[in-house]
Amino acid sequence: MALRGIVGASCLALNFCNPVPSAPSVSTLPMPSKRTKPRDVMALVAAATGGGLGSSRGGAGLLERPTFDQSQFDPLPEAQEGGDIGRLASRKGLGSGDSYKVLLIDDPRHTEKLVENVLPQVVPSVTADGARHLFRESRQLGVAVVIVTVKEHAEFYAQMMVRRGLRSAIEPDSNLEA
Repeated sequence: MALRGIVGASCLALNFCNPVPSAPSVSTLPMPSKRTKPRDVMALVAAATGGGLGSSRGGAGLLERPTFDQSQFDPLPEAQEGGDIGRLASRKGLGSGDSYKVLLIDDPRHTEKLVENVLPQVVPSVTADGARHLFRESRQLGVAVVIVTVKEHAEFYAQMMVRRGLRSAIEPDSNLEA
């Protein structure tokens, strides 16, 4: 008990107990409810501490949120519906080392109707007319390039073509024309 009196007297003498003399007591402040927004709680805390948090008078406080001007950045390009990440064989594009050709290999079991039905379902960028053209090309040359794309997509397309009854293969794209 005597120790408590000594600490209390020294606290009053050094003015440690009440660093902000004009701050209202905690019991007079309204208690935040569950619906109180965080900025309202911060206002209550600022009022309780005499505005010390983030105030212009300095002190240890919260940093203000910096402003950020986004007008300097271009808007995102609009995505086109349909199509594929790869490019069709007839289109020229920038060549890269990781591009692969998906090949339709001629087989006597292939019919024009089968190719016309399967290819547009497996490769979204191929139309029914394009599939008929690829069928005729594979009959004449023995193989037709369906699409040129990244390796993972090429493997997927070739696998889906095989599952649906078409012979296919992939090979690296050595065509580096721009």
